[in-house]
Amino acid sequence: ETRQPYVPFNAAGADAKPMAEIVAFCKQQGLWPFTHFNRIHVVPPCTTSEADLRAGIAILDEALNIADKHYVG
Repeated sequence: ETRQPYVPFNAAGADAKPMAEIVAFCKQQGLWPFTHFNRIHVVPPCTTSEADLRAGIAILDEALNIADKHYVG
C-alpha cells in the first residue's frame, strides 16, 4: 500500500487524466464536484435530502472505480 497520489500535485495534460475522467463521469451522472489538483471535494447544501445524499455518494463511489483502473501496484 502506498500513499502516493494517483495524480501528481499540480498535474496537467496526460498526468491529470484520472481526475479528468472522474470529474467527467460525475458530471454525466449529475454530480458536480469541485476538484483541486489531486483532490475531490463534494459539498452539498445543508438542505439536501437524504435520498439526494445517497444518490450522490453512489455516484462518487462508482466514479472512484475509474481511479482504481489507473492504479498500478
